[in-house]
Amino acid sequence: MAGRGRPALTSPARAGAQPETKARGRAGEGRPRGAAPALGRPLLYTAQDLARFCEVDLKTIHHWADGGKIAHHRTEGRHLRFRRNHVVAFLRRHGYPLHAELAAARPTVFFALASAASSAGGADDASQGEIVKKLAPRFAVRRFDNAVTAIAHLIAGEPDALVVALDDPTWSGPRAAHALKSAAATSWVALVVVTADANGAGASAAREAGADLVIEASELPRVGGELTRVLGIG
Repeated sequence: MAGRGRPALTSPARAGAQPETKARGRAGEGRPRGAAPALGRPLLYTAQDLARFCEVDLKTIHHWADGGKIAHHRTEGRHLRFRRNHVVAFLRRHGYPLHAELAAARPTVFFALASAASSAGGADDASQGEIVKKLAPRFAVRRFDNAVTAIAHLIAGEPDALVVALDDPTWSGPRAAHALKSAAATSWVALVVVTADANGAGASAAREAGADLVIEASELPRVGGELTRVLGIG
């Protein structure tokens, strides 16, 4: 099997992403509601990692990438890099089991629910704090006061998922969701939209715009389980 004996994952520094890591620390300074947790996982996977996950050789991985079968980007040295969400989606789409190292990852979640989520019948700020505490063992969570602040940190912070309220007045709901899911720089972020009515017109518009999950505000306590399923962790 290709990649045997190699390190399972490649850290951002080894992937040539040291400047990006430094930028991430500066971008979030003083802005999020809580200090950014240390990320105990790499942001990117190498071609060798993917070859090992799929038990194929490197030529096959390059063939898949060149053929557009899996989303990827290249470093300045032209080395392939794959984001975790893209790897999980690829494995699921093609019937591969999720490798134990993928399932054991601790994805990053941006949790940005404005007061609008509470007024819509969801959890108040104190209850949201409890939900975030429950998420902490499985996810590296950063809280933001509103959607637009979280979105401003997406590229620098590179979260695996963004949780926002549909009726947050700081963003344009489905229209902004469409923009996020259409742009290459943010399309890979799993978008979770919280709304007062998961069967309403707004929720339908959010799904059509590309939201990965729409959840009713009153059901917010189950968001941890839903994120576990969407992000493919064990």
